[in-house]
Amino acid sequence: MNAPFMSQMNLKQFLAKYFENLDEAADMMDVTRRTVENYIYVNPCGILKHSAKFVQRKELNPLELFDAVAESMEQINESKAKQ
Repeated sequence: MNAPFMSQMNLKQFLAKYFENLDEAADMMDVTRRTVENYIYVNPCGILKHSAKFVQRKELNPLELFDAVAESMEQINESKAKQ
């Protein structure tokens, strides 16, 4: 699950690390801010179709994005289970 030496960041934290705000992230992906919010709070997997843009424009390891998506999915599923 989580690596012992670092805490796992969720998608919101990931985007905050690489972008000034959600509008900048939306512009980079050619989507609306609302779509980015949907990726964060409802459907984290949706952002994966933009993974090539992240790698090209932000020069990051794609596994970092995949880990953030997985963490967000886990958090969303946990919150649904509590309801």
